[in-house]
Amino acid sequence: MTEQGQTVEHGRGEDGGRQWLVERCHSQRLSPTQRRVAQSFIDTMPDAAFLSTSEAALRAGVSQPTVTRFASTLGFSTYGDFRGALRQVILGGGEPPAAPGPDVSDPVLEAQANLGDLRGTLGSPAMAAAVRTLAEAGVLGIVGIRASAALASYVGYFARRVLDDVRVVTDGDAATDAITQMERAGGAALLVFAMPRYPSSTVRALRHARTVGVPTVLVVDTPFVDLANEADHVLVAPVGTGLVFDTHAAPVVLAMALLDGVAAAHPRRTQDRLEAHESLVDTWVHQPTDPDRTD
Repeated sequence: MTEQGQTVEHGRGEDGGRQWLVERCHSQRLSPTQRRVAQSFIDTMPDAAFLSTSEAALRAGVSQPTVTRFASTLGFSTYGDFRGALRQVILGGGEPPAAPGPDVSDPVLEAQANLGDLRGTLGSPAMAAAVRTLAEAGVLGIVGIRASAALASYVGYFARRVLDDVRVVTDGDAATDAITQMERAGGAALLVFAMPRYPSSTVRALRHARTVGVPTVLVVDTPFVDLANEADHVLVAPVGTGLVFDTHAAPVVLAMALLDGVAAAHPRRTQDRLEAHESLVDTWVHQPTDPDRTD
């Protein structure tokens, strides 16, 4: 590919260009069409660094404004700035300045930015489809392995307040057997959490669910991981990375919004189960001591 007399030897710097672009995309919430643009650039390295907006749009099958918005979403003032940065990586001119992102030195600001990214997801067709899949399930499996185990257990606790059959799976070695049992019980669906680092047992669980015909909803921190291709529905909730360990504010909010949607899909069942739960609260909730009591 040539532009203004420049020639790029095929393959030179393309791996670095792909890695640079993937890292930029990981830090942003991209729309489905913007993800298509990103994938097109990734697939056409190193030529991608020399495409005009019209050429990039044609290759990705999107409009020119979509390509421009993609560059803007990654933090560049113009498409030309984005293309120049990508070209700098591919031609070996050193790492260009990073596109601005949330202030990871302040975990609260970073969490706020991640939660803001959820606004588009919560009202999206993907969210509605995921809610329908989970709401129609006779058996709801919730899978979270290693770093995702706490998320699965937390959501499972509340899911049992409104659903009849909830099975939480946090043991990677037992996941495929558990999914098989759910499928045999009939009408199963899986809610799967995959937070970094992604366990191989999570991928095996997703693949096994597809093999036995159990639909899956995957909550993951980025769509740019190959395991996203294993799920029927993918919802993105970015994690905070500014502390020693990742923070999961956005995944928790997204998961509880999913559960709220499932509860709303069957209001009578939800009301009956919540009332039954409330009737038991007095047997286990802590009652503070009355300071005026004398006995």
